[in-house]
This record gives sequence, C-alpha cells and structure tokens, in this order.
Amino acid sequence: MELYIDRDAFLSGLGRVQGIVERRNTPNPILSHVLLEASEGRLRLTATDTELAFIGDFPANVITPGEIAVDAQSLFQIAKVLPDQTAHLKLGAQMRLEVTSGSAWYKVVGLPAADFPSLPDFDGRSSVQLPAERLRWLIEQTGFVVCQDDNRWGINGGHLEVVEDEAGVSQLRMVATDGHRLSYAQASYEGEFGMPERMLVPRKALAEIKKLCSRDDEEIDISFGESAALVTTSSARFYFRLIDGEFPDYRQVIPTSWQRRAFVHKDQLVSALKRVAVLAQDRGRPVRFAFADGSVTISSSHTDLGEAREEVPIELEGDALDIGFNIRYYQEVLQAARSEKVIIELGDALSPALMREPDDDDALLIVMPMRLD
Repeated sequence: MELYIDRDAFLSGLGRVQGIVERRNTPNPILSHVLLEASEGRLRLTATDTELAFIGDFPANVITPGEIAVDAQSLFQIAKVLPDQTAHLKLGAQMRLEVTSGSAWYKVVGLPAADFPSLPDFDGRSSVQLPAERLRWLIEQTGFVVCQDDNRWGINGGHLEVVEDEAGVSQLRMVATDGHRLSYAQASYEGEFGMPERMLVPRKALAEIKKLCSRDDEEIDISFGESAALVTTSSARFYFRLIDGEFPDYRQVIPTSWQRRAFVHKDQLVSALKRVAVLAQDRGRPVRFAFADGSVTISSSHTDLGEAREEVPIELEGDALDIGFNIRYYQEVLQAARSEKVIIELGDALSPALMREPDDDDALLIVMPMRLD
C-alpha cells in the first residue's frame, strides 16, 4: 500500500473515528484500531466498537492499493503534527506503516486487515431524508439531556417519532430526558419513517451523527432496520445498534397551561447565571429565581463561601413567584436556544418550567424545579 493524501482530509477522517474506537486497554486490541483501505482514488477509513461503525472515503492519490489496521489514537496524534500539507503513507515490512510529511517520518506498528472485525449485515426496511443542518439542530436541541446512566432503561437514548404540526404536515420529532429536564425538537423530512417503537438512538451515536452533519447543504439519509440504523452521507456511512427500551409518555409532563410568562434576553440571563454560579456550589447547585414585575432576581448562597445575587430585566405576565432550579441544568438548557429572547412559562413553585423561543413551535425545553427550604 502506498498513497498520498491531503493532511487536513486525513486528519478530519481520523478525528471522526476517535469517538468510536475503544481505548487501548480493551480486551480486543483490534477495536482500538482504524482500518485503512487504499484503492483507486480514495482512502477508506473504518472503525467499530461492535455497536457503532464508521466508514468514510477520502480522496487520495493511490500508487499501490492495500490495507492495514493501525492504532487510531496514535495515528491521529501523528496527523495533527505533520508539517506539510501532504502526507505520504506506505506499508513497509512486518506490518509497519510509514508516514512521511516534509522532514517528519514515522513508522507505526500495524495489524493485518484480516484481523479487523467484519461489519454486520444491515436489514434496512425504510429510510428518511433531511438536510444536515436540520438534523444537527435536532441533536443540539435534545442530545444534551439524554440520561448519562445506561442503567436508566427507557431514557438512556433519544426517542424518534413522527407527529403532525398545526398545518397537518408530518414532522420528525426527537425527544430526550434525563429525569430532570426534557426536550423535544422537530423538523420536516422526506421518505418513510420505520424505526421500531421500542427502540432508542444511543447517546454515543447521537454525538457521532452530529459530526456527520458538518455541511449544511448535504442531504442525510437515515435507514432503519429491526434493531439497527444506518446514516449515509455523500462520503461516509455510520452504522449503529438501537437500544431496546420503551421511552416514557413524555406528554404527561409537558405543561398545557401557564400561570406566569416571562420574556427575557437570553444573553443577559446566561451572563447573570454564570456570575451567580460562582457561589452555587452546594449539593444540587440550587439557585433561587424570584420573578417579579420588571425583573427576575437570581441568587445563590453557600454556608462557607457566602452569597451572590443579580437582577435581570424581564417582561412578566402574571403574579410574582419564587422558584428554585439546579443552575447547571438551566445553563445548559439556555445554551440550546438560538434566538435573542426566550419565553419562560411557569405554573407554581413545584411545577415544571417550560422554555421556548418566540414564534417557534418546533422545539421546547422543560426543567423540573427544586424545593427552596
């Protein structure tokens, strides 16, 4: 195997697989490797942890076809420091991959491509298509609230379903929760949605799919099988197993009415929370939101460190209210909003708070309150 490849393209491909490959101390060392396959006009990179798999093609000037599996992290670190724009890869004796760029030269130990695990067959039955920009937005709005505890069956992945908007148009909706927050976002799509009802998209898969959505104008195809899915772009394929876990009836926790509604500039609220957070270090990181006519006062206190307070101007409809939230949860929810202003809809001090953007019914975020003792 011998080829020349653009350093940035090579680095981009190796960066894509870092979240998939297993660490070096894995019982199966080959799973920490990336498979390099050179053929006419392209270098194919393949990585898998047996649950996820990435296959990407990158333009290359291939002199001699060939293949080898190399430790993905080591090769990624090498690619990051190559001095010239072009990298020269050549397979030498005893399964050693030589990497040359300018004055830099490396010889990396490899494993036979035959040892690399074969990818599972995919039984695709239906597929949907939507722009990369919209799919990335769906993940940005929901992925951060997927439960981090893999033992919390039913909420340890993203839920997908089809709903109709007010105009009767079918929308692909993604929903996620960690028990403290809930978020959904929806977008129009083409094709036939056929993901099994009890299945969820793994948290790790959502992060990798987001990486594939780097080009806004690209159309992404998602095919669904009985227990797996396949994401296809113009230059890559990403396979992942679905999680068997029934998502709870999230509609039961979405408030259907509000007693108070606040309009606030997002950046002002984000900045205030950042400053108040300095002393919000108690267990649970509770912060008091005192909503009143014209402003919301945000305050935190710590037995040993002291107190912090800041006032943010708002427009309030309804009566005053004191309510508590975990400050980190609220900060992360605000970071998902794109508009300059956000709307916060409230019930009483123990009711979930709903946050959405003005004139946008395609996404909402809910944060559960904390008791203020």
